[in-house]
Amino acid sequence: MDVIFKIISNDPEFFLWAFGVINVFWGIFLYFNKKRHQRELINLKQSLDLDLERRKKVFEMKTAQYEDYFKNMDAMHNRHQNDYQEIVLPIINEFNDAYQRACVRNDSQAATEATIIFQEKIGKLTYDGFEEVQIIRSQTNTLRLTASDQVALYLDELQVLYDQLFQTSTKMVSDLVKVTVHGDHALAEENQNKLNELGEITKDISLKLREQMRCDLKAI
Repeated sequence: MDVIFKIISNDPEFFLWAFGVINVFWGIFLYFNKKRHQRELINLKQSLDLDLERRKKVFEMKTAQYEDYFKNMDAMHNRHQNDYQEIVLPIINEFNDAYQRACVRNDSQAATEATIIFQEKIGKLTYDGFEEVQIIRSQTNTLRLTASDQVALYLDELQVLYDQLFQTSTKMVSDLVKVTVHGDHALAEENQNKLNELGEITKDISLKLREQMRCDLKAI
């Protein structure tokens, strides 16, 4: 310590100048370092704000898509839950009456015409069902673009199930002539059991999809 004091005492002006220069440089360093930290903090805040805004937009987009998907599914189910009583059964009764009258008169041409009209009306129902399946497929493809892997998996499973439901429903209505004319109740029961089985599986996967969508939104 005495040695250092002696050195400084020999040339105090020099060391005073040196300390002054050091203090200036230290002040400059602190100033620019502070500015750098301020810029970094500003950039970090902006980055966080952008990330929060992005997450908000993704959340809102996904929520709207998921809600729209299930609204469409629920609306479709509500439209068709009384289809058999309100649409299919009247067509069957109309065909049965016309066909039986033709058989009583032994009028094969009238029986054929009744069958053709019946098949045309059933074909219209089948076409409408196909259009709805296509709408579901289009919406599913849109959802898959931003969905999580698990949500996409359930969407794919549901799409397969909806295709199978459509195919089974189509077979069911195409078999109505056999069931009505020949009284093939075993065939009708087989088709109905298959439809019920697919319906239960679809309901289960749909519930799992809803829950996974909730998890997907929470993870954003």
